Amino acid sequence: MSTGTIVHQCAPVLAGLKAGNLFPVPSDEQKDLLDTIDALNELLADKGVRFAVMKRCRGIVLIYAYRKNQLEAILCDREVQTFLGEYGYSDFEIDACLTRLRERLMDENFPHDVGVFLDYPLADIKAFIVNKGCNCPCSGCWKAYTNVDEAKKKFASFKTCTELYSRYYDAGMDISRLTVAG
Repeated sequence: MSTGTIVHQCAPVLAGLKAGNLFPVPSDEQKDLLDTIDALNELLADKGVRFAVMKRCRGIVLIYAYRKNQLEAILCDREVQTFLGEYGYSDFEIDACLTRLRERLMDENFPHDVGVFLDYPLADIKAFIVNKGCNCPCSGCWKAYTNVDEAKKKFASFKTCTELYSRYYDAGMDISRLTVAG
């Protein structure tokens, strides 16, 4: 797994615009994957960014990049806790939630609760479930049913961030300098 891949896949997380992102690492990029993750966790720990292996399936490893403080704030929300409780979450500490999410990812390809960890608005997650993924007025990083104008602004900011971070990385800026403390 190259640092360039991480920058491209996780720029909004590195910039502090988004709490989390999942991305696949194909088999041809998995050499020393765990060592790379350990090194990244050490390098970016003081900036509040973490990486975790979530699932291994058919030669792909699914990695979760997240901002500890932002994820903690999401998991402290009572409405989020009630929603996650419907999917078997009972302890809302990050490690416990990630363990439960790993279990859910093994049971289902992409369970609805994964949206919480990807920083999707809870109202949109619930609307997605009710509408079975259909009838959304706007889609980008997620299917937006509520606050469509705000979602469009976020999608545009994520795209701009990814383009800028990729350009900066290609120009020689390392991932540590690109990562905002938070």
